[in-house]
Amino acid sequence: MIGPTIPTRLIESVFIVAIVASLFAGRADAQIQQSADSIPAFVRRAAVEHPEPGDRVWLHVWREPKLSDTVTVDERGRVLFPKIGLVDASALPIADFRDTVRARFAEYLRDAPVDVVVLRRVAVNGAVMKPDVYYVDVSMTLRDVIARAGGVTENGNPKNVAIVRGASRIPVHDWQNDRSPASDLRSGDQVVVGRKNWLELNALGAVSVAAVVASIVISLVRR
Repeated sequence: MIGPTIPTRLIESVFIVAIVASLFAGRADAQIQQSADSIPAFVRRAAVEHPEPGDRVWLHVWREPKLSDTVTVDERGRVLFPKIGLVDASALPIADFRDTVRARFAEYLRDAPVDVVVLRRVAVNGAVMKPDVYYVDVSMTLRDVIARAGGVTENGNPKNVAIVRGASRIPVHDWQNDRSPASDLRSGDQVVVGRKNWLELNALGAVSVAAVVASIVISLVRR
């Protein structure tokens, strides 16, 4: 006994649909990969950094102003949030830390989006317009932080910029364009912008004095 046969056109249609689906799947994967590749390297590095003691965490729970707050990562790397309690922040990459906080709030709240932003504590000193301690997003570059401090002053030397981290001093010569790990900032860092040396600051005066001295010497020689 011969069973029912499948129409040839139906087989062809299924085959065509399968090919189209595979093409679209491949294109979607390529687009996802292309999107990932388009993210700057320093932003990807920021996402896998861990919150550190001294960081601040800005928490905003929509439609729940009493739960929104700014809290500090303690010396043990933990954060105490309202409602959900302690979270071991330093044990998690920042992206996972955000997801963990959102998931724990979701156990108590419905339809209340949660924003979590980790801020580094960075001091900017030296020849900048507004030296101070700043709390900055982990994806901010050295250039962004110096701009936040008002930029380099007229007396500042843009070629003399360094990150002081503990007992180490890390020069960053091309800080305006540097996106390498060497210019990544951590909590407790100090950004120091050096000043121009005396000759650079007084070049015009030095030239004038030299001209006067030269004229005096010439007049004495002629006598």
